[in-house]
Amino acid sequence: MSTLRLFERNRATLKLLFVSALSLAMLIPLFMVRSIVSERQNLQFAAENTISSRWGGPQSIGGLVALSNKPERTGSHWRANVLSNLVIKVSLATEQRYLGIYEVPVYTTQVIIEGRLDWQHLSSLQAPGDLVLWLPLSDVRGVREISSLKLGSLKIPARPLGIHANTISGLQFTVTEQERQDLQAAAADKYRLELKLAGSDSLMFLPLADTTQVTLDADWPHPEFVGQYLPTERSISGSGVQASWQLLGLNRPYGDQWVVSDMPFAQLNQAGFGMRLETPVDGYQRSERSVKYGFLFISLTFFTLFLFEVMTGRPLHPVPYVLTGAALAVFYLVLLALSEYLPFASAFAVAAGLLVGIVTPYTGAVLGQRRRGFLVGAMMAVTYSLLYVLVSAQHAALLLGSLALLLAIAGLMYLTRGVDWYAYGGGD
Repeated sequence: MSTLRLFERNRATLKLLFVSALSLAMLIPLFMVRSIVSERQNLQFAAENTISSRWGGPQSIGGLVALSNKPERTGSHWRANVLSNLVIKVSLATEQRYLGIYEVPVYTTQVIIEGRLDWQHLSSLQAPGDLVLWLPLSDVRGVREISSLKLGSLKIPARPLGIHANTISGLQFTVTEQERQDLQAAAADKYRLELKLAGSDSLMFLPLADTTQVTLDADWPHPEFVGQYLPTERSISGSGVQASWQLLGLNRPYGDQWVVSDMPFAQLNQAGFGMRLETPVDGYQRSERSVKYGFLFISLTFFTLFLFEVMTGRPLHPVPYVLTGAALAVFYLVLLALSEYLPFASAFAVAAGLLVGIVTPYTGAVLGQRRRGFLVGAMMAVTYSLLYVLVSAQHAALLLGSLALLLAIAGLMYLTRGVDWYAYGGGD
């Protein structure tokens, strides 16, 4: 058999190998688009960090902790001592802040902290003298308003933390020795503190009491509960979330007392719990998902063109495949650019509409009939509608993608079940 005859007999196989190789080659522009998506994501992260540094970062807050300086054999060490019956009530309101084209959710929260001091226990820990009460707070820059600490008949103003400020973070309230004696004599042990706090990303609570109760009312409809403890009760709706936690001191990974210098705030924060402002799948995440599925959808388009070749007997030159592949690759770049200015659904509709509008008349011309071009365009409209569903699904994307791939293969098998591949090549 001559070389030319062998080539003609296996023309379908060779064209199939070409289509496969071209599909693999399309991974190069897809990789380049994906690197652009990563670059834009990094710019978004930088915008989030910039806004957080100016507005207020992730916040962690706890109840008052008594700081005592009790002499020991090895020297004088500041010790932290948790108090009793901590109740924190939080009302959180979110808003969007912008840096250029980047949007970042931030929040402002009203916090009410109530608790009780056990004077007898405090007297056993610290000799008579000034009493320093520490309010743990991760980012003091976010404090917008703060009331005086109401302790009995006293109103004690907040002061910057002057003890181990390089180890712990927050504010302090100082009760003088005379005020302490008066409070003990009057058995005034309940305190109340109110503050307005700005932050971003998350709000955490520290279980710094014998019993800790937290109630949260937020207008963010996409909460992610984070930390060591899940809420005992929660209610999530389109208008927001209500959640409550209740913990005992036994639930903490550390005791009622510790040396301040031995436990940095970051370590203390590991026992925290609370809520993060989870962002639903955003434009960059969806664009990245689209690129991940790009190889599959580009391959399906190429094999659809190849299928038209086989079923119509009209061979296509490699150039139409290359030009169609270029249009398919540019689709993801256009989608990324549009998603920075439009809602993702609108950006996807515009990008997909442009792609189908370009490929449909072109394939109709190269396949010799306008009807064939409309069939290719309809196929692309269906497949890219499926792509939108895949990239929008947060949890079922793998399942939907696997089923879609299986159905696509089954469809190709069904349509080509009666094809004589040797006859396509002109063989006997």
